[in-house]
Amino acid sequence: MKRVFLLICVLAFAGTAFAGFSIGFKQTPVPTSVSLGEDGLKTEDVYLLRLGAMASPQFRIEGYLGYGTEHYELDPVVAGAEYDGSVMVFGAGGYYVIEAPANTSFSIGAQFLYGKTSGEYGTSWDAETTSWSLDPLMRIDFAIPGAERLAFFTEYGIRYANATTKVTEGTTITETVWSGWQTYSPPNVLAGAYFIF
Repeated sequence: MKRVFLLICVLAFAGTAFAGFSIGFKQTPVPTSVSLGEDGLKTEDVYLLRLGAMASPQFRIEGYLGYGTEHYELDPVVAGAEYDGSVMVFGAGGYYVIEAPANTSFSIGAQFLYGKTSGEYGTSWDAETTSWSLDPLMRIDFAIPGAERLAFFTEYGIRYANATTKVTEGTTITETVWSGWQTYSPPNVLAGAYFIF
């Protein structure tokens, strides 16, 4: 009974401490593999489920979760030369609103993402990449007048990323590491959208 009472108290506090719950999506480039040479870090665009809450009128927190799969033929002539891969991403972000004119808000903040990518190249070799990134961002949220519960946003900034790819080919294991700074921008003009409850 004490546990049930404690759970009810925690849920009641969460409802009063946080307001403006929202759910939506965002499209984000996620580090998926590292190669030697000029290419270095390779990213893929992944759609993330975005859950948000307003901790105060000026501060917004968000959680992210995404999953994607990929399948294609490496060589149509060679039987079994196919690639099967998947990527799993999760993370969190926080944004401080610096200005909020009508139906728009300008904010600064950061997001942290952790990703794990695995791929199988036919029967010859497997690859696994773990990555994390920290992105200080500037963000603009805006809503259409009359439909203020539906909001769109875009974000730009810089990214520090670290990724490690481990390739297993037979009994040989090769590990490649990349870390460094990049510019960050969404794949499209809009980074995502969300609905406020």
